[in-house]
Amino acid sequence: MHKVKLESVRRKSGGRIHLTPRVPRSGNVTTLCGQTLAEGSYTAVDSDADCANCIRRSTDPSRISGAFFEQEEGSELLRLSLEQARSRKPALRVLPSPHAERDRPVVWPAAKPPPETTPDQVGELVTRGFKPSGEGVWRSPQGVIVRMRKHGKEWRFSELVFEGSVVATRIEGGIRVKAGDVEVTPSEDGYEVRIGKRAGH
Repeated sequence: MHKVKLESVRRKSGGRIHLTPRVPRSGNVTTLCGQTLAEGSYTAVDSDADCANCIRRSTDPSRISGAFFEQEEGSELLRLSLEQARSRKPALRVLPSPHAERDRPVVWPAAKPPPETTPDQVGELVTRGFKPSGEGVWRSPQGVIVRMRKHGKEWRFSELVFEGSVVATRIEGGIRVKAGDVEVTPSEDGYEVRIGKRAGH
C-alpha cells in the first residue's frame, strides 16, 4: 500500500516542526495544522514533527487531501491513489446474468381439446335448447327431464319427467304429449322430442 509521504518544515526563527505535503522551493507553504508560512520564512528539516495538531491530522486522509490541494499538489495525490488502486487485487464475484431467467425456454401448457359440441339431433331428440345432464338424460329450460335409451346405435325416447302440467292430445298417427316447454310428437318410425315452438312465449 502506498502511503502519502509528508515532509517536515520549520520556521527559520525556530519553534515547532510542522508537517506539509511538500516543501516547495519557492512560495508559501501550508502546514497540516492550517498555518501558512510565508516564502523565505521556513526551511525543510529532516527531524520528526513535534506539532501536536499536525501529528494528529496526519492520520486523517481528508485533512491530508485538503492540504495537497491547497498547495496545488492534487496531481501527486491522484498519482498515489492510482498506484494504490493498481496494487489492490480486485474482489471479483460471478453474478448471475439478469437475463438468465428470460433466456429459459418457455414451457407452454398443452393445448386443451375444444369442448365437445352437442349434435343437433341425438336419435329421436332434437337437442336445441336442451342441456345434457348425464348419459342419455337431457333437461329443458323449464326443468323437463327427458330420458333416452340406446337401441343398437340409435337413441330412442324412453321417459319424460315433469312436475308441472302435462297435456296429451290425440293426433293422426298417435298422441302428442306436451309437458312444460317440451313436445313429444309421433313420427314415421317413432317419436320426435323437441322444445315446443311457443315455449317461453
